[in-house]
Amino acid sequence: MRVIGHSVPSLPAAMPSATALGEAAIHQTTGAALAALATTGVRQGIYRFASHVDMNRHAEEALALAMAMNVQRRASPT
Repeated sequence: MRVIGHSVPSLPAAMPSATALGEAAIHQTTGAALAALATTGVRQGIYRFASHVDMNRHAEEALALAMAMNVQRRASPT
């Protein structure tokens, strides 16, 4: 990994600043506006996988499904 600059990221705080809360609210609002459907694509339940590779594949397929459903919802007339 290549490090550029000398800035140190801030650590989590017990009491977040007003600026941090405002930035988090903007981030959350933007994400909600971009998502036509509030879903992760993962159906509720208990999953057991034989390996991390299988688990990652399942997570990637669920993410792709959620992205496709969001695109379809935005493309369809309301």
